[in-house]
Amino acid sequence: MVKLIYSMLTSLDGYTEDEHGRFGWGAPEDEEVHSYINALASSLGTYLYGRRMYETMVYWETAHTIPDQPSSCSTGRGSGRRPRRSFTRGP
Repeated sequence: MVKLIYSMLTSLDGYTEDEHGRFGWGAPEDEEVHSYINALASSLGTYLYGRRMYETMVYWETAHTIPDQPSSCSTGRGSGRRPRRSFTRGP
């Protein structure tokens, strides 16, 4: 049997976006926090994303190729090798 793990970054008041619909507030700026999140994600098999989250996470596929990026940008290397599925509501 396969285990489904649901994980999401939210603010203390339960929001995933800021007042302008952006997700950038949740970007971990602390190397230790980012490394922890990477370690948790490394055990995952398939990523299930909504359309907007998929569009946000595409950045990580090539983030490690951008000059002067912190070592925590290794997320892209790991997640890029895992299957991803995007889902959205129908019209």
